[in-house]
Amino acid sequence: MRRMEKIKNKLEDAKLWDKIVEHELHALWKYGVERISNSAIKNSVVDFLEEEAPLGFFVNTVSRTSKHHPKWQCQKAGILRNTTECCLAAKMQLQIYKEFCDENDQVLPEPLDIVLAATILSDTFKYDNDILISKMSREKARLNRDHGKIAANIWRDKYAKRHKIGSAVEKEIFNATYWHLGRWTNGWTTKTKLPLLSEIVHRLDMIFTDKSLELLYNPKREIK
Repeated sequence: MRRMEKIKNKLEDAKLWDKIVEHELHALWKYGVERISNSAIKNSVVDFLEEEAPLGFFVNTVSRTSKHHPKWQCQKAGILRNTTECCLAAKMQLQIYKEFCDENDQVLPEPLDIVLAATILSDTFKYDNDILISKMSREKARLNRDHGKIAANIWRDKYAKRHKIGSAVEKEIFNATYWHLGRWTNGWTTKTKLPLLSEIVHRLDMIFTDKSLELLYNPKREIK
């Protein structure tokens, strides 16, 4: 977990570090970053998080309006929580497809690395302004519909090259990050055909933005 220290120091300098952020960042590292098996891919993601990701990625709620996400993501460090949840389900989604598994039906490391990397990168530039979204500032926080495109381009042009990521893997991570919003991505048309790994990243994003998850986790309280 030593690579978390640079991010921690930046957040401490900005007076944004606390127990909530520490808990959620540790979870992302354990269930997302550290599960990337390829060292070059992992290091490219870590460098991106340390050097490029806005501080808001680590502290902001995932939703400005709280209308389209479960309530536990609509709190401080909610983007981190949402990203971690997507990472946790990545292997099961890949296991659906025989082509991503070995002869024993275990998920192959490369497709898992691609899905984890793209999932972690995808929401880093979700908001235009790098501020902590609070009750006083929610109305000022603007969702950037091109945030997947921004993250994908920065990662490919700088960090994939720095770590010499192979062209085929680079293309898969780029596409999955760029198109993680699926048909809600700017530029999508009915003729757009997403690669299968990009569809999986998008599906994970859709599953864990579903506010009805509250009904599953709080059934006695929520279901009437």
